Amino acid sequence: MDRAFRARHQALRNALYHIARRGWLDGWNRFFNLLVILGGTSAAADLTRGNSKAYLVLGGIITLIGALQLVFDFGGRARAHETLQRRYYNLAADIQDKLIPVEQDCAGWEAEMSRIAADEPPTLRALDAVADNQATAALLGSSRPRLKITRFQNFTRQILAHNAGVFPPDPNWSAFDADLPRPDSAVQKEPTGSDEAKS
Repeated sequence: MDRAFRARHQALRNALYHIARRGWLDGWNRFFNLLVILGGTSAAADLTRGNSKAYLVLGGIITLIGALQLVFDFGGRARAHETLQRRYYNLAADIQDKLIPVEQDCAGWEAEMSRIAADEPPTLRALDAVADNQATAALLGSSRPRLKITRFQNFTRQILAHNAGVFPPDPNWSAFDADLPRPDSAVQKEPTGSDEAKS
């Protein structure tokens, strides 16, 4: 049961990670699309009419935004995270559906997570730590996050990888449901995503 719980916790953590990434990338994609649409309207053309410099600046900005969308592919990356999110939720559902799991079930779930991880981009570890806290709170309940994350790490979680970052467990952390196994039990790896690939 402990091994099955840890697998469920990891699957939920990874799903929450990809939800956050998809939302962030989708937000930027829509923002840039809005700028391109506004920049191409007749109102924008009217504002620059008679001012060749302003017209060139507007054209340059629209071109730059289009280039950023093409290079960073915010929409495409968001769809990739949506697919990964769905795969992890399906796996979490399979784990939850098994009333009395055995070792073979757990091994199969862990193997499936390894297969999914092979399709993931590099991990943003601070964001992964946030997802771990969310998954832990969802499954165990808590009055405070289990992993400590600094304000800088939290602010830059969608931008920087934080490969050298440290996310220590809070020594005062406790779960509301004491009967359930903890994700920080002796056989559980430190859930910061350093050994998995996400982006």
